[in-house]
Amino acid sequence: MRPNFFPSISKQGGFTLIELLIVIAIILILIAIALPNFLDAQIRARVVRAKGELRTLAIAMESYHLDWKYYPSFSFPNYTTAYLGRINAGLTWLTSPNAYIKSLPEDPFPGDQGPGGHPIGGAGHEGPFSYILDGVQTPRFEYLSHPDGNAGLLKAWCIYSLGPDRPVAEVRANHNANPVCNNGEPIFTYAPTNGTKSKGDLMKYGGDPWWMGVIVDDCIVAIDGEIRGRYADPSRQPGQPVNDIRYLHRFPPD
Repeated sequence: MRPNFFPSISKQGGFTLIELLIVIAIILILIAIALPNFLDAQIRARVVRAKGELRTLAIAMESYHLDWKYYPSFSFPNYTTAYLGRINAGLTWLTSPNAYIKSLPEDPFPGDQGPGGHPIGGAGHEGPFSYILDGVQTPRFEYLSHPDGNAGLLKAWCIYSLGPDRPVAEVRANHNANPVCNNGEPIFTYAPTNGTKSKGDLMKYGGDPWWMGVIVDDCIVAIDGEIRGRYADPSRQPGQPVNDIRYLHRFPPD
């Protein structure tokens, strides 16, 4: 009898339903452990990106100041919205007519509603959304020689992002809030040590630090050069509260 060199292969038993459920459960547990770390890593990367872009914008602001002796006007992040115009989109001055920066970066943490219901992030506009620029404005009589002489050119400024706790910006909790001039609204900056999605905005200050925390009328330097209280409240103290510390004539650390 010829030997059988190709013996039949016996059929192997498959996984049981219980075994499959155990494998699926293990996979789900691993995903549940890994996913938060992955999402946190994404947020941390966006924070690093935002801080780098704020520094780049700050350098462009100083380059603009060297040429024009003034800083641009304040800027909403939805800068392409028709009703804003150039006067309310000061960061666009850094791109034209002279290119101090090639293009405006997009804020990785776009937000929600700003003063008067105007969108400072995703509401009512599809973007792009850059960063917010605000500060203390130069007295109007000083900048008539500037090409944008009808705009609120800034003496001291802050460029900021809403940060991971969006959509509410800390400095926009009250529609009168301003990160530079003293208006009684406390401001908090983002600190990763408080948690990846902790409270606070990402901020970069610049300009003349003397105006930080000074009480001025509507955050505009008076034409006569006087510093006038915005409110009649005599208890209001000089200094803008940032992270529960009052800053007067100096900017908070980055």
